[in-house]
Amino acid sequence: MNVTIIDIDNNTHFIAFKRFEYPSLMELIVNTYYSEIGECKGKALCGTCIVKVLKGHNDKALSKQEKHTLKVNDVSGKNFRLACQIMLDEDLDSSVFKIL
Repeated sequence: MNVTIIDIDNNTHFIAFKRFEYPSLMELIVNTYYSEIGECKGKALCGTCIVKVLKGHNDKALSKQEKHTLKVNDVSGKNFRLACQIMLDEDLDSSVFKIL
């Protein structure tokens, strides 16, 4: 399985992963190439790992905390998520995310 990540400089990264290899998409990103996100270590508090879902499965419900953090960071819309709240499973295969 793989995901495509577009970073803040608009560079594209293709990252292979195994199901549940990391606890979340954020951990995959941080451990693979980009350590500038995830200040709260995946607790959905800081908003440093906000991503826009450009392609892929995105119909899972957001937690109350994730909604709050997105709102505090002035981000709205169904295509925005915290990467720390996206689990690595088969639903993410071939998805594309843009780091904000």
